[in-house]
Amino acid sequence: METIKAVATVSENTKQEAIDQVRSQWQEDVASLQAIMKETVCEYEVQFHQRLEQERAQWNQYREAVERELGELRRRLTEGQEEENLEDEMKKAQEDAEKLRSVVMPMEHEIAALKAKLTTAEDRVKELEASKVKELNHVLEAEKSCRTDLEMYVAVLNTQKSVLQEDAEKLRKELHEVCHKLELERQQHNQLKHTWQRANDQFLESQRLLMRDMQRIESVLSSEQLRQVEEMKKKDQEEDEKERMIQVKEITQDTYFLFQPHANHSSHGSMHSLDTDVVAGSPMDPYKENLRRVQSTDSLGSSLSVQQGLGGHNHKAKSASHLDESDFGPLVGADCGVTDSSFGETSSISSIKLTASHFLLTKDQEKAIKAMTPEQEETASLLSSISHAPDSAYLSPAGYRLVSDSEWNLLQQEVKNAGRKLGRRCDMCSNYEKQLQAIQGQEAETRDQVKKLQVMLRQANDQLERTMTEKQNLEDSVKVGNEETAAKVSALIQRVQESETLLSTLQQAFSEAKRNTQEQMVVLVKSREQVADELSRLQRDNESLQGKHRLHVELQQQEDFQMPNTVQELHGLVLLLREDLVALRTSADHMEEKLKAEILFLKEQNQAEQCLKENLEETLQLEIEGCKEEIGKTHMVKCPLQSSLAEKTETLESIQGLRIRLEHQLRELTTAKVSLVFDEKDKAQRLQTELDVSEQVQKDFVKLSQTLQVQLERIRQADSLDRIKVILNDTNLTDINQLPDT
Repeated sequence: METIKAVATVSENTKQEAIDQVRSQWQEDVASLQAIMKETVCEYEVQFHQRLEQERAQWNQYREAVERELGELRRRLTEGQEEENLEDEMKKAQEDAEKLRSVVMPMEHEIAALKAKLTTAEDRVKELEASKVKELNHVLEAEKSCRTDLEMYVAVLNTQKSVLQEDAEKLRKELHEVCHKLELERQQHNQLKHTWQRANDQFLESQRLLMRDMQRIESVLSSEQLRQVEEMKKKDQEEDEKERMIQVKEITQDTYFLFQPHANHSSHGSMHSLDTDVVAGSPMDPYKENLRRVQSTDSLGSSLSVQQGLGGHNHKAKSASHLDESDFGPLVGADCGVTDSSFGETSSISSIKLTASHFLLTKDQEKAIKAMTPEQEETASLLSSISHAPDSAYLSPAGYRLVSDSEWNLLQQEVKNAGRKLGRRCDMCSNYEKQLQAIQGQEAETRDQVKKLQVMLRQANDQLERTMTEKQNLEDSVKVGNEETAAKVSALIQRVQESETLLSTLQQAFSEAKRNTQEQMVVLVKSREQVADELSRLQRDNESLQGKHRLHVELQQQEDFQMPNTVQELHGLVLLLREDLVALRTSADHMEEKLKAEILFLKEQNQAEQCLKENLEETLQLEIEGCKEEIGKTHMVKCPLQSSLAEKTETLESIQGLRIRLEHQLRELTTAKVSLVFDEKDKAQRLQTELDVSEQVQKDFVKLSQTLQVQLERIRQADSLDRIKVILNDTNLTDINQLPDT
C-alpha cells in the first residue's frame, strides 16, 4: 500500500510537471507563432500598400492627364477653333487612346498577377486547413489514447482496492475466528481448572484420610514394633537413595545430551521431569511424600525448551501467559526449587512428610492435613485419661505385642508396600503437568498472535483508508484534468468551426469578388473594343477628311480660279461660298457634337473604370485583411493545438512509464501476497493443530479427574488393605491412553 501511495504521488507529480512543461511550451509556441504572424502580416501589408500606392499614383497621373486634355478640349471648343485644329485634336485623341491602351495593359497584367496571388493564397489556406485538421485529429487520437491509459490505471487501482478489501475482510474473519476459538479455549481452560481443583481437593482429602489411617495404625503399635518400623524405614531409605543416585546419573547424562543444542534457550531453574525433581530435592523420609503447589511463571521460555528436548515439539519460546497460580490452584507435582526464567528467583515452599516421595503443600493444605479429626481427639483424650489412671488401666508387660507376629509381619509388609505404591513417581501427573505447561505456552503464543493479527488488521485498515483517500484524490485530479482537457478540446473545436465558417465566408467573398472582377474585365474588354473601333473610325474619318482637303486644294490649284468681274458674279460666288460655309459649319457642328458625345462617353467610361478599380481595391483590401485575420486565427489555433499535442505526448509517455512501474509493483505485490497467504495458512494450520492438542489435553484431564474420583471412591470404600493394594496396583499408569473410559 505504501508503494501504491508512492506511485500515485509520483504519477501526480509527473502529471503536474508534464502539464507545466506543456503549458510553458504552449506559451512559447504561441508567442513564436504570433511573432511570425505579425511579421508575415507586416510584410503583406507593406507589399500591398506599395502596390496600391503605385497604382494610385498611376491612376492619379492618368486622371490628371485626362482632366488636362478635357480642359484643353473644352478650351479649344469654347474658343471655336477652326477646322485645322481638328487634326491636332484627332492626334491627341489617338495619343489618348494609346495612353489608355498603355494603362489598360498593365492593369490586365496586374489583374493576372493578383489572380495568381489569390490562387496561391487559396492553396496556402487549404494547406493550412488540412494541416490544422491533421493536427486536430492527431491531438484527438492522443487524447483518446491518454484517456484509455488513464481508464486502465483507474481500473488497476480499483482492482487493487478490491483485492485489499478482500484481504482485509479475510483477515478480519480470521481474527474473529481466532478470538472465538480463544474464548472457547479460555472457557474450556476455566472448566478444566475447576475440574483439576476439585480433583486435587479430592486427592488431598484422600491423603488426609490415609494419614489418619496411618496414625491409627501407629497408635496401636508397641514401642518394639515402632523401632522395627524405623529400622526398616532407614534400610528402605538407603536402598531408595542408591536407586535414585543411579537413576540421577542416567537421567543427567540423557538430559545433558538432550539440552545441549538448546543451552542458549533454556534455564536450569525451570521445570524438570518428576524423576529429576525427586532426586534434586533434599533426602527426606522415603515413606513420607510431599505435595506442592504448581505456580505458573511469567515466562515459559525455559519450560518450552524442556518440552522441545523431551517431547520433540518444535515450538519457540514466546512471551509469558498472564495466568497466576490462583487460576489453577494446588496441583500435584514433583518437589523442586521452581526457578522463574524471567527474574531468576527461586521460591521455596514448605513441605510435609507423607509416604515415599517429596511434594510441596501450602500452609493451609498442610494445616488441613495435620489437623486432628474428632476421632483422633477422642483417642487422645482417652489415652490421656488412661495415662492419668494407671491403676485402673491394663498395661501389657515390656516386649509384649498386642497382635501376633504373623499379623504384625503381614501388617508391616502391607505398610511397606503401600508406602512404596504411594511413593511411586506419578508419570501421568508429570505428563499432565508438562501438557499443562505446553498449553499455557500455546495460549501465550496464541495471545501474541492475536495481538499481532489485531495490529496487522489495524495497519491494513489504516493503509486501506490512506489508499482510498489517495485513490479518491487521484480520481478527482484525473477527473479535473479530463474536464479541463474536454473544455480545451471543445474550445479548440469551436475555434476550428469558427475558422471554417470564416474561411467559407472568405471563400464566398473571394469567389464573388472574382466573379465581379471577371464581369468588370468583360465590360472593360468590351469598352476597349468599342474605343478601338471608335478610334479606327476616327482615323478613317480623319484620313478621309485629309484626303478631301488635299483634293480640294489640288482642285483649287488645278482650277483656273477667276475673280468675278461683276457684282452679279460676286454675288453668285458669295452665295456659293456661303452655302459651302453653311455646309462646313453644319459638318463642323455635327463633328463637334459627335466629339463631345465621344468625350462624355470616354469620361463616363473612365469614371466607371475608376469606380471599378476602387471597388476592386476595396474588395482586395478586405480579402487581404480577412486572409490576415484567418492566418492569425489559424496560427492562434495551431499554437494551442501544438502545445496540447506536445503535452499529451509527454503525458502519454509519463503514463506509459507509470503503467510499466505499476505493473512491476503489481507483480511484486502479487508475489508478496502469495507468500503472505502461504504464511497465514501455515499459521492457521499450526493454530488449529495446537487447538486440537489443547482440546485433547482437556479431555485427558477430564478423564484423569474422573478416574481419580473413581479410584478415590474405591479406596474410600475398601474394607481391607488387600483391596487397597489391588486398587493401587491397578492405577500404575504411565500414559493417559491407559485410562479406562468412564
